Amino acid sequence: MMLFYTVLVLSYTLNGDHLQSKVIFPSARACGDALPAYYEPVYALDRNATGQCLKTNTPSMSVKPKRKPNVSG
Repeated sequence: MMLFYTVLVLSYTLNGDHLQSKVIFPSARACGDALPAYYEPVYALDRNATGQCLKTNTPSMSVKPKRKPNVSG
């Protein structure tokens, strides 16, 4: 199974300026787990804020195949 970097994107307005913050995570699960901690303080400032996790095409980790044992015949 391959894991891909995932970007947490927060979009919000502060003092009339539209802002966007991005944080990179090593997997979609890590991003989803972190989303509430990042989103809730921003939502407290802007009730129209949005937060989402966007998976990239860049692998962060892959499972290496196990080496076959040497069999003497």
